[in-house]
Amino acid sequence: MHTLLLGLALAASTPGASPPAGAPADRAVYEALCAQVAATYDSARGGFVDKQGVPIEGAVELAFRIAREGSAAAWQAQARRTLDWTWTLFDSVGGGFFQSPADADPKQASFNKRTDANARRLETLIDAWRASGEAADRRRCALIVDYFDRVLLDGRGGFVAGQFGDRELVPEINGLAIHAWLRWAAVSAEPSYREFAYRSLDRLWGTCWNETFGLLRKGTFGEVIERPQLIDQCEAGRAYLLSARLTGRDLDLQHARVLGDLLLASFQDPERGGFRTQAVPDKKGGIKSAAREDDENARAARFLCELSNVTADPRYREAARRAWRSFDKRLGRSTASAADWALAIRASFVDEMPAPPAWKDTASPDAPSPRRRLPRGSAGRR
Repeated sequence: MHTLLLGLALAASTPGASPPAGAPADRAVYEALCAQVAATYDSARGGFVDKQGVPIEGAVELAFRIAREGSAAAWQAQARRTLDWTWTLFDSVGGGFFQSPADADPKQASFNKRTDANARRLETLIDAWRASGEAADRRRCALIVDYFDRVLLDGRGGFVAGQFGDRELVPEINGLAIHAWLRWAAVSAEPSYREFAYRSLDRLWGTCWNETFGLLRKGTFGEVIERPQLIDQCEAGRAYLLSARLTGRDLDLQHARVLGDLLLASFQDPERGGFRTQAVPDKKGGIKSAAREDDENARAARFLCELSNVTADPRYREAARRAWRSFDKRLGRSTASAADWALAIRASFVDEMPAPPAWKDTASPDAPSPRRRLPRGSAGRR
């Protein structure tokens, strides 16, 4: 498999040159990854579910995207089957998804309902609703949005990491949560959801941005508690980019470009290709060597391909392409990373970011937001 991927990735390229977007080499790697994901579907386990019973959201998202092409009904059926399994993890009392069947066991009290997992599962539910148009699918989405509203949302802007635990803003988690929130805002076309997304994006930047290092994780008193993390920049970047696409707010596109440039300047590994998981300056003004994580590089590559689609700047797509080439022997070691890499490579030759909705108001996206009621239960929390 890995040897095949290496040959396919390099077949259409020459040193110092890259194939254009959608070149056969990229498409071939994409098809190989899709086949790898398809082969892991296990109906006995619940579909695209790992050995611990945790749904693989990237595989479900990939399945819905392939199904929309109109010639792969089996993918949609498998995505629906996995979502039905995922729904067994929904907490019908308190709301939200438990992380795994062990957490959902009524004999063991658990509140392991992570914001990142709930955000990705909300997006797959939105995909299901888009595919079916059924009221039942919309109700499922609304139940998760209600859980975000009641439990995970911070009235000042942004989202906490989970039902219990730290309350500080984490850029990665907020990127995923705001991205999902914006998807819901778009399908509902409600300006109150959009305005809370603005508030969240602005608070995230104002709280976590550092001109030298990028978005940082900070403690209760504003102290830096983590080194600059790749995953924070790319997941927050996807949220800013989606807001720019859906709402037309120029500030969000500016922030997305700043984060994309930061990935190229500070996180990109010029020798090995791909991106370092951390970007820590050394005494000589360079960046210290750091590990390159397979799954984080997949998510960074997806952000950069989407950014290239929106800005028409080829630098971002080329950096993403260098990343998946540099990982050829490690590409898709797990179903989750294979799905995320497939989504990243797919974004290099097709722009699937949603179109702006017909918002129910006509306010300028760059005008100050009026004082409007937030979605039910949001105002004044924490």
